[in-house]
Amino acid sequence: MNSPRFALVLLCAILVCSATAGNGQSPEMRAKAATLTHTRAHELNGFLLRQDRKAVEAALGKPFHEEKGSHDTTAVAYHLPGSKEDYLVAFYFDGKNSELQGKVVQLELTGSESSGPTGFFGLQLGDSAQRVEFTLGKPTKISHEDDVNLDLWDYASENYTLEFTSSHRLYSIQIIDQPGNDPPGFAGSEEVRLFAQAVQSQDVDKMMELVSGEIECSTTEAFGIQSGSARKVLSDANSPVSLCLQRAAKAIMTLGPQMKGVEDEIRMWTKHTPGTVTKFPESSPLKEVVFDQEAGAFRVYEVTFR
Repeated sequence: MNSPRFALVLLCAILVCSATAGNGQSPEMRAKAATLTHTRAHELNGFLLRQDRKAVEAALGKPFHEEKGSHDTTAVAYHLPGSKEDYLVAFYFDGKNSELQGKVVQLELTGSESSGPTGFFGLQLGDSAQRVEFTLGKPTKISHEDDVNLDLWDYASENYTLEFTSSHRLYSIQIIDQPGNDPPGFAGSEEVRLFAQAVQSQDVDKMMELVSGEIECSTTEAFGIQSGSARKVLSDANSPVSLCLQRAAKAIMTLGPQMKGVEDEIRMWTKHTPGTVTKFPESSPLKEVVFDQEAGAFRVYEVTFR
């Protein structure tokens, strides 16, 4: 099970949360809003923010370099299989007294070889600056880094920065687990159903947007994504966590579009940003689906059966 966060559960109706919960919106508008809240960078090279170090090393092996990073992190660099030059740096939180101990809180992908899909808005290393700007818009600030002869593109309101070579090619992508300027919208039963649809259709791109790097699906035992990159684990329909999520998706979809009998609540952690929880009726084999705030959006953190 995910580490306890000493939660207090409050009914959304008790709190002044109608604006964030989207009351009065049509299901179509709510579904669109749910999609738009998951546009912040969250994946890089198949890995998700908040995955465990053991998941990264199960896929990439031993690192070739390790050093102390800033803000209570350890920066660890890994060669990418099949590439002579490209590498991934994972920044693991090493501060004390935190449930994020040993979790990825920052990722950096660097190199001049096009290594295929990165999970970063459809962009790849080596893409032209023109294509990047078309995809992401103009950066807030561009500065030149003399020591490495690279141009740094900073997007002040986003959770990523980029570096470009002197030939204007994308050389490095960095994403960080931090919120944006706007708080995420409330996540409830409609987002749960959206997630179930993605699981049933095996829409891995959508699942990668919606899940936390810490996701666990719990029956008599808990299954997470510690055995490799999140994209690879979720792409495997027979992985333990995928089988558990498929069972959960079936239970969710049987409730119909109106999600009859569920209750959406706000979950207040004692030392953490607020989350949300969707509780299921006694007739359902599912107990609850918990969302946690991660990289500026609510992500599916825990799926629990009775």
